[in-house]
Amino acid sequence: MGGATPLPHNLQIGMKRIIYILLSLFCAITTYAATYKSVDQIKMVYLEDSTRYVCNPDGILSEDSVAQMDAMIEYLEDSTSIQIVVVAVEKIESGDCFQFATDLGNHYGIGQKKTSNGLVILLSTKDRCIQFATGSGLESYLPDAICKRIQNRYMIDALSQGDYNKAMTAGVRAVCGYLDGSMKAEIEDEEDTDIFMTILGFLGLTGLLTWYTRRKMKKCPNCKKIGLEKKGSTKLAETRTYKRYEDVYVCKYCGQTVKRPYTIATGTRSSGGSFGGGFSSGGDSNPGGHFGGGHFGGGGAGSRF
Repeated sequence: MGGATPLPHNLQIGMKRIIYILLSLFCAITTYAATYKSVDQIKMVYLEDSTRYVCNPDGILSEDSVAQMDAMIEYLEDSTSIQIVVVAVEKIESGDCFQFATDLGNHYGIGQKKTSNGLVILLSTKDRCIQFATGSGLESYLPDAICKRIQNRYMIDALSQGDYNKAMTAGVRAVCGYLDGSMKAEIEDEEDTDIFMTILGFLGLTGLLTWYTRRKMKKCPNCKKIGLEKKGSTKLAETRTYKRYEDVYVCKYCGQTVKRPYTIATGTRSSGGSFGGGFSSGGDSNPGGHFGGGHFGGGGAGSRF
């Protein structure tokens, strides 16, 4: 008396089944939306805007990080003709990041046709993998060992902590720096840094890293002494998307001159440029680039985090 009449037992079971089915369908749909079976499911933003190189369909990366990477890659292509595409997704159905990155490079023909100087950098967060795939003509300039070293030094720690923006920006900066020569000596440096890790507890992390960075910056590549002194800075280039500078250092011991270029991302991106031929965008109102020509033969390296 006075209480709500309970539903018949069979009806309760039926409703529970309906709710379970709906929830299962919802989970399946959302999982499928973030899972990629083939490379042609990746929306190539370059085909719509030829100054964009970072494909971020699942919103994994921030707009600021994407803009920084776009600017660095644009400068690299302008100065070296090397072409890079970055792809960040949640999951690949096969889980094979190496094959997916290689297939993507071949499918779109990233890189110049005659030199095959393309590079694909693929991040799959749920597969917990980072993969570099180099075009067949780029393998001698960016060896597999260097790809692996860049991942280990600049990306894996941040990736394992879920800081995808930091990892990808640092990784792209290192790749561009190695290929344009500005970070080549740093990345190839084989010096043992274990001693510095040992004394972190005694000196403090901040003080140690500051000291180490200054020491590396002041080390002369010619005489190996800590004698580099900054003598000036010159602006090399400026576009709507980046500013390029070059700092000049002179060693007080041997007189060696060292030039260190760097890029600062600025403003918004504009349209223009191309990747060579083949795949192209179809709209005249927002001109995009076109791919075609580059070949990928299996070079590169991958890591799990």
